[in-house]
Amino acid sequence: MAKQTFVADISWSGDRVRSSARIRGHEVTIDEPAVLGGTDLGPNPVELVLAALGGCLNVLITSLAPHHGVEVRGVEIRVEGDLDPDGFQEKQPNVRPGFQEIRYQVHVESPSAPERVRELLAHVERVCPVKDTLRGVPTRAVES
Repeated sequence: MAKQTFVADISWSGDRVRSSARIRGHEVTIDEPAVLGGTDLGPNPVELVLAALGGCLNVLITSLAPHHGVEVRGVEIRVEGDLDPDGFQEKQPNVRPGFQEIRYQVHVESPSAPERVRELLAHVERVCPVKDTLRGVPTRAVES
């Protein structure tokens, strides 16, 4: 399959820090809680990163399960990340602005053999595009 380019177009709402992302005809509101200057009408960008990881893991679990002979009856994923606001507010020079650590727990409800489920999850961890991206990908601004 040829390389694909994915696109998200984001525009400011005109109200505090809220913005709107348009992705393939879908609209997602991006905001911050009031304590961070927002109106709390949507998840913030770092929460969307966590959701993207969990969503990607779910897509892969459910789509790769048949290849591993796993019957999936349910999937629950919890993703959490530690972020110190002192980093992006530049209050502490040695604190990174992004997540310091991201953790996730996956529970697959399945009558299939536990070893097959473990093999499925190992496969998912190897090929998850969002997890791979979070390891570090060159990110740069381009001129418009």
